[in-house]
Amino acid sequence: MRRRLFVLLLSVVLAVPLWSENLVGFGFRGGFELTEMNFNTNALRESNRAGFYVGPTLRIDLPLTGMDLDVALLYSKRDLKVAGETMGQKSLLLPVNARYGVGVGDVVGIFASIGPQFSFNIGDDIFYWKDKDNNNNQYSLQNTMISFNLGMGVTIGGHLEAGVYYNIPAGKTADFTWDRLGSELRNTTWERAKSKTNAWHVAVSYYF
Repeated sequence: MRRRLFVLLLSVVLAVPLWSENLVGFGFRGGFELTEMNFNTNALRESNRAGFYVGPTLRIDLPLTGMDLDVALLYSKRDLKVAGETMGQKSLLLPVNARYGVGVGDVVGIFASIGPQFSFNIGDDIFYWKDKDNNNNQYSLQNTMISFNLGMGVTIGGHLEAGVYYNIPAGKTADFTWDRLGSELRNTTWERAKSKTNAWHVAVSYYF
């Protein structure tokens, strides 16, 4: 199922140059991200973690002056750390951003963008482990997720772009469940927390 989804999305992105008369450029994008993990409980506090992404991108002109559409299909790999355990999340990202840009001179331009991002988990979605106190832990990722990007950046010579984006999830990213022994060391109680993962993205794109 995941392989079929990847092939379908890749086919759609690569097919756009064949039927879009408004296409400005086709290229590739790569970048790094810094994730900010938040839980709905004060019992968990985790530090920021890093990741990267890469893949093809399209920039399509819109009828309005200065407006264009930025669509990409990106492979993402990032680390998540919960209760001392580091896990690797692999995803397929489909950001669709509307952008408004203005030129600064003949070569350089600046733009601001906003739009949804669809994420599809293509790696492990459930992680199990025990901590040093022999508590069982389970971290379950959402298989699909919608988030929103806010960004700004610069264009150089019509081919090179660099941008900074902030990604905000529309819902929870994952569920974290762990057990805890009761005061009499006989009864086990289960604790649960929801996780949301915001992220800063730094991206560089080149259009042919």
